[in-house]
Amino acid sequence: MNVVIDHPEARLLPSRHRFALARLIAYARLLRARPPANRPEHLILPIDRDQTAAEMNGIAIWVFITTTCYIAAMLPLARPVAVIVAIPLAAIAIHLPIVVGGPILRLIIGDGDHVKIVSAITMALLLIASSYFAVSPAWARLAAWFFFAVLVLNTAAAIVVWLLRSPIRAAEKRCAR
Repeated sequence: MNVVIDHPEARLLPSRHRFALARLIAYARLLRARPPANRPEHLILPIDRDQTAAEMNGIAIWVFITTTCYIAAMLPLARPVAVIVAIPLAAIAIHLPIVVGGPILRLIIGDGDHVKIVSAITMALLLIASSYFAVSPAWARLAAWFFFAVLVLNTAAAIVVWLLRSPIRAAEKRCAR
C-alpha cells in the first residue's frame, strides 16, 4: 500500500476511489484544491482504492435499496407492507452470494481474489434483475432504470478517466511529492 505523508490535498487523489465516477469527481476537486495555509504537523494518508467510506457506503446503500425495491415488487402485498417485509429479505438476498458463493469459489479456484469475483457475481445478478424489472409494468422499473442510468454514467466517466489518465497521473505525482 502506498502512503502520502504531509500532503492534506492527497485526500482528493483519484487513486483513492474504486469507481470511475468517483475518480472523475475527485480529479475535478483535486484540480481546484489549494494547499492549506497552516498544514498539520504530520499527516499520513494511505492510497487504497477502497479507502473512501462515502463511496463504498453509497454503493452499498444503492444496491440495498435497489434489491429491496425488486423484492418488494415481487411480493403479493400492498406496497408499504411489501417494502417493510422486503428489507430483511433484501439483506439476506445480498449476502447469499457472499456466504454461499465465497466458499464454493474457494473450493473451485483455490486462493484468489474472491472479493472481486463475488462482487462481479452480485452485480451480474443485479443486472439480470434490473433487466427484468426495466421492461415490467411493476413500480420497481424506476429503480431498474436508475440502476442502468448509474451504469451508463459510470461507463461514460470511465471513458473520460481513461482519456485523462496522463493528466490524472501527473496531478497525483505533484500531490504526492
